[in-house]
Amino acid sequence: MRVIEALIAVSVLALAGSVPDVSGAPAEPEPAVRSSLSMSPDLLELYRAEMRQLLVGTQAIALALPTGDWDSIIATSRQMEESYVLERELTQAQIAEIAGLPESFQEMDRGFHARTAKLAAAAADRDPEAAAFQFARLLETCTGCHATFAQARFPTLRPEAAQAPHHSPDGEH
Repeated sequence: MRVIEALIAVSVLALAGSVPDVSGAPAEPEPAVRSSLSMSPDLLELYRAEMRQLLVGTQAIALALPTGDWDSIIATSRQMEESYVLERELTQAQIAEIAGLPESFQEMDRGFHARTAKLAAAAADRDPEAAAFQFARLLETCTGCHATFAQARFPTLRPEAAQAPHHSPDGEH
């Protein structure tokens, strides 16, 4: 039941306008907070641009899921899956830099994009319970990565709470 409660809370926040606007409008300059990952400014900006796009996607899914807008969920999930920064055209220096990032970060990044595929599949099956579960797990992936690799940016997230999933693979609590 917690998955549904979390989804409702996210949806209510999104509908109430409490979620930050990331519609592509120029953002205010970000504070000089660096990731705990060692990245060049150019690569860091690529990741931040991807994060802004992914936030737009999660907002859209939060609005589409409670209304059963399956086609929107499928399309958005697939867009999120394909936004993989590691698959963009990168310079040789950026490719080498990415190869030097911790394997756990790369694994979380791959896991996030794999989770979007599972969400799209649940939406294609028009299964609200499975879609809500996959969406909640998608958000857990975001939170876990931010808690582990972006503590300076998200200081209220606790890394130790993000280490173990709170749900079993079959959706039970």
